[in-house]
Amino acid sequence: MAKEITYHCTLSEGIHARPAGHIARLCNTYQAEINWQNQRTGIAGSARNALSLVATDTLPGDSCRITLSGPDSDSAAVALEALLAHLPDFSAIAETAPGHLPRWLEELKPQYQTGACISEGIAIAPPVVIASASFDDLLAQSPQQHSSIELEQQTFATALATLRQEKIAALRLTEGIEHDLLEAHLAFISDGEFQDSIGDYLMQGQSCWQAVLHAAMDYSALLLRSSSRYIQQRTLDILDIATQILRTIDQTHPLLQEAPALTAPAVVFASALTPSQLLAIKRENLAGLVLSNTGKNSHTAILARALAIPTLADIALPTDSSGQKLVVLDAGYGILITDVTERILRDYRHEIAVQQQKINQPPAQSADKSLLTPEMIQWDLAVEDKNEAIKKMVDHLWLLQRTASREKLCQDIWAREIPFPTVVGSGFAIPHARTSAIENSTVSIARLKQPVAWGGVQVDMVFMLSISEHAAEHEHMRYFSTLARMLMNDEFVSKAKAATSPIALYDLIFSTLAR
Repeated sequence: MAKEITYHCTLSEGIHARPAGHIARLCNTYQAEINWQNQRTGIAGSARNALSLVATDTLPGDSCRITLSGPDSDSAAVALEALLAHLPDFSAIAETAPGHLPRWLEELKPQYQTGACISEGIAIAPPVVIASASFDDLLAQSPQQHSSIELEQQTFATALATLRQEKIAALRLTEGIEHDLLEAHLAFISDGEFQDSIGDYLMQGQSCWQAVLHAAMDYSALLLRSSSRYIQQRTLDILDIATQILRTIDQTHPLLQEAPALTAPAVVFASALTPSQLLAIKRENLAGLVLSNTGKNSHTAILARALAIPTLADIALPTDSSGQKLVVLDAGYGILITDVTERILRDYRHEIAVQQQKINQPPAQSADKSLLTPEMIQWDLAVEDKNEAIKKMVDHLWLLQRTASREKLCQDIWAREIPFPTVVGSGFAIPHARTSAIENSTVSIARLKQPVAWGGVQVDMVFMLSISEHAAEHEHMRYFSTLARMLMNDEFVSKAKAATSPIALYDLIFSTLAR
């Protein structure tokens, strides 16, 4: 007697490759025929076949009628209901803000491109382009000669069996996202409908190569008709699987050759990098990824995030990267800097060091919220200009956990600096802002190793005033005027210039304020 289940899809991206793989693996442990019909689309498929399930276009909120028939349908229904109740959710990456230059880079006017952040991080390395073959490329260069239908069928069966064994062996050696991906690919390779579709093309007299591609293209067209971008981007997996089958058939074909191994760290550029291509790249030399057509929710993108590889999408491939020494990929800001000067390189090395310090920092504790502490004084700070001084002072406050938003604080400081540089004479400057980037008002100080130009005047001592927007309405002006009076006092200026340590300067400031 047939058994029926109603399933209401709550997965944020619907039934795509990985949840479909979970369902198909369970259903294939039973003899029962299990039919899955999406009530919204009317599309039905076999729950024993992952590709067939994905093709039902089951999205969040859809109701599906699942019909089980066969000798073990009761036990299969119980197991399937239990799985569906706890089916893992695989969410799409949230939409990221458009790429933009951070405020500290604007002054350097770099040549850059913007893209979409897939995985945050910074990479500095030469670019290397990896070629990708599309379905059309592979079909256009399919071998012209082929054998009888029987021999082509045998060739396909042998290739499929070989690839399945390779996947099963690899599953024992992997875990996490790589393991999940291999399982999804194994489910596709084992999919009866996919195999039958290839078989139909073989019976029409097509070569094994052509049959695999035509069947894969048919399934890709089904996925592209889905309302879910997440499911649409599974087409790269179909290309990946088809390419792997073809490589098993003919390892010598020029379009199926593996990319040259990276012998040194590189930022890899690719149009449609498949998950298998990504996994084949030597991890220690893969500094970053730039993908032009690979979707932000593709398995390639998911792998890049899981492996913490700095990655950008939606950036055009360079026409010629052979003479290019370095690029800077800053995925957090969604930018790729293509003309790397020594100054940009130095600033980014500093940025990487600051980020690493932050990562290694112990968890936040209840810190001193005083307006000024000795830790807020930077001594003999090496900078080349005003821009670098502001950045390094803001970075220091970030490391001291006085701000959670370096970018916002930097923007607010510059918003006042651009119209009216805050130089006050005697080699002092007082950059300042009332800002939401600071919870507790702060005075930070930097004595510079060498003077820098600041509004046309040489400055070697910087007092940065960061006032919380929660402070009283005119508090920032009160602090500013107090500092200005101190810096107009010749005795204070002389003693400040003569101070030999941060503690000495700190004591001088407080003794002056106490008078």
